[in-house]
Amino acid sequence: MKTKKERIFYYDVLRAFAIIAVIICHVDMFFGPLTSQTQVIAQMTFHDIGRIGVPIFLMISGALLLNRDYPDLGQFLKKRFARIIYPFIFWIILILGQLYLYQYNSTHLWKVFIGEPSITWYFWTLIGIYLFIPVINAFIQAYGEKGIRYFLAIWFITMILRTFNSYPLWQYFDLNMFAGYIGYPILGYWLSTKKFSMSDAKVCFIGLVTLLISLSVFVYLNYIGSDWIGLIYQNIPIIFMGSGLFLFVKYLDKLHKFDSIKNNFIGKAILSLSVCSYGMYFSHVIVVKFLSYHNPHSHLMFPVMFALTIFLSWLLPYIFSKIPYVKTVSGV
Repeated sequence: MKTKKERIFYYDVLRAFAIIAVIICHVDMFFGPLTSQTQVIAQMTFHDIGRIGVPIFLMISGALLLNRDYPDLGQFLKKRFARIIYPFIFWIILILGQLYLYQYNSTHLWKVFIGEPSITWYFWTLIGIYLFIPVINAFIQAYGEKGIRYFLAIWFITMILRTFNSYPLWQYFDLNMFAGYIGYPILGYWLSTKKFSMSDAKVCFIGLVTLLISLSVFVYLNYIGSDWIGLIYQNIPIIFMGSGLFLFVKYLDKLHKFDSIKNNFIGKAILSLSVCSYGMYFSHVIVVKFLSYHNPHSHLMFPVMFALTIFLSWLLPYIFSKIPYVKTVSGV
């Protein structure tokens, strides 16, 4: 059991990738006109890679927060909520202020606040997960890996049913306590602690293959317009995508593939993206909205627009984190 948080580099790699992935999902407008099937598939593949971001964020949360001692429930909730609520209030004021300047009506502003249509849905999801973490934490401490496998097995069944739009099977057969996003933190904790009997290199390879195959399936289902992926983050392909990436990056680290970059510019950039990721989750909304008014609508310019979006989304919370009194609400 972990008794103290420690800086684990592969978590930073995953978190840095996750925030870039989230941004990927919201920069489609910077593509030029899609005039061929190849361009449509390329754009769809790029977008679907971005879908891995939210599951990875939730899996990291579980890896860091589960199977720990929380003697004071109030202190746990106070600390968790302070870290997400104050930045949310700060950034939502800026986001709504920008939309107000762009003359959006009050109904739209309210929907953005509650997460529809808006990326702020993740904040409200996180609130629900944090409320449930102490319950799951006590369950895991009491039952260990058998309890984890029990929970994940039922969660996986509900995700199969959701994938095929068959949940609930019957009105009163209620598995909602197992369903939804709560499975990702538990899955992340399990993968972070699981000891496999095969070599590290084989697990790393299996993780990569799992990621590529599940991504291909997800893209194909998206391309044909399948109803199976109606719930974007609650289906089987996305679970395997997140699991595959998590294992791939974890075992790259175990194989010491990151040792050469941990202390150079690349490693520092990864760390900074990771540290700023929560602030970037909100700031990129402002950046994307601003840049959308300067959209060149060019395939050739898309890499530039994408890189600029990431840079500015990082720069805003990074600058705020250097300002006294604002640092605590910057999301850094």
